[in-house]
Amino acid sequence: MNSATVIIVILVIIVACVVAITVIQKREEEKAKVRQKIAQHKYRANQASTILGNFSQLPIGAEARQILMTYCLANMKAIRQLSPFDQNIKKNIDSLQQNLKTPQTAADSQKLTIPNDLTLLTQQVNQLSTLAKFILKINKSNLVPANTAAIAVRKIMGLISESKICAYIQQGKESLSKHEYVPAQRNFIMAQQMMIKLPDKNERLKKLEVELQELIKSSPTEAMNTELSFDQPSAENSEEPKKPDDLFGPRKKW
Repeated sequence: MNSATVIIVILVIIVACVVAITVIQKREEEKAKVRQKIAQHKYRANQASTILGNFSQLPIGAEARQILMTYCLANMKAIRQLSPFDQNIKKNIDSLQQNLKTPQTAADSQKLTIPNDLTLLTQQVNQLSTLAKFILKINKSNLVPANTAAIAVRKIMGLISESKICAYIQQGKESLSKHEYVPAQRNFIMAQQMMIKLPDKNERLKKLEVELQELIKSSPTEAMNTELSFDQPSAENSEEPKKPDDLFGPRKKW
């Protein structure tokens, strides 16, 4: 074999190696992109699942739960397309499809729990506000009918208003305990004004409205010692809150 032939063979081998390495790198890049897409869909599905678990004890309504589960299901179906042999994904899809047949839970027919701690009550209001924004965000993807999202948001906004009204009342009673009568009366009036603005009041709010009117008319001592309906824990809400189950483990930020 002369030197020219040797050089040609070496060049062919080098070219073949370069091509092979290029093909391997391209395949790895494609696999990495698929893994990235799967991780993103898992994050979104897990986010919806966690939010759903966080509201397992609050009456957010069947519509909100349906939207969260539908969003979660859409992301898991996307994962299924990218990873068709993942049996865990198939089980989660089957479970969600079953739950979507009856999205309402027992909590949806119970009264709203109002924390006695003002910090926890403020946290509840913030969580409900975040939920409403999340549902509006999902609604842009056209996964559910627009009227379903509208009903869900309306119910959640009702819970937010109810929580805020109770927060004003709690602040008023706290001011009374400190003999700060002007701030107390101001908070009671703020609660009353917010109550008046509510277009559709459920039975809880109607009862609270009557109690609030009596509270405003009462003497400071009577008002401070008055126990309102939202102060009384109901049997159905006496359970410990359920710990949300993450579908895919710890969440990541993207």
